[in-house]
Amino acid sequence: MSEPNSVIAPIEKSWSELDALVGQLGDEGLMLTGADGWAVKDHLAHIAAWEASLIGLFEGTDRAAAMAIAASDDDGTDAINAAIWSLHRDKTPQQAVAYFRETHAALMRLLGKMSDADFELSYNHYQPNQPRDPSDDRPALEWVAGNTWEHYAEHVDWINQLRESKAAS
Repeated sequence: MSEPNSVIAPIEKSWSELDALVGQLGDEGLMLTGADGWAVKDHLAHIAAWEASLIGLFEGTDRAAAMAIAASDDDGTDAINAAIWSLHRDKTPQQAVAYFRETHAALMRLLGKMSDADFELSYNHYQPNQPRDPSDDRPALEWVAGNTWEHYAEHVDWINQLRESKAAS
């Protein structure tokens, strides 16, 4: 059976790598914490929150509200990430993994109903009440890539580096 669009395959390929890594870690591994104070479980909640923001994007709702945080268009990525961490830092590893997997499943259900043409529409098409710069007509595909397969790869690298540094110490 063919995929409904060209984003499903790269998302699932990268997701499979990340989810397999999560499965290898166990609760103790999910609690490994970097110098920045973020445990692996916090990174999973972070990924889920950004996936929730994609759901908000495509549903035309407030992306910050979809992430369950208070943020404005003026807040930078670091401030948003800090708000996400603050919201989820007390989650247990099991809660973080459940949020991570449930949000991913919800996003994939939504993306699976979309066509490649849908991803070529601009961000502002989906967010008419919270548009970006009117001259920014980049396709929504850029937000999908940045908040899924590209994002997963960044965190796979971070988790692997953390595991290696903890194993060496």
